Amino acid sequence: MRPETKANLGKQGAEIASVRGTLQALAESWGTDVKYLQTRIAEVEEKLTKVQNTLAEIEWSEEVDWLGKLNE
Repeated sequence: MRPETKANLGKQGAEIASVRGTLQALAESWGTDVKYLQTRIAEVEEKLTKVQNTLAEIEWSEEVDWLGKLNE
């Protein structure tokens, strides 16, 4: 795997961890204002969309031969 791809995957993993943290915070704050929760959920949805799009770009940016079958 190219270093650039590995770095990109690492960034996306960190972003996923951030989203998980936000969701955990939301789960603990159900007593707060509904508008606040709606705003935070929209932010998390936006982050997840960006992560999904970036992972799709990474997936198609280079051929990945996970099982080594291309060399057979």
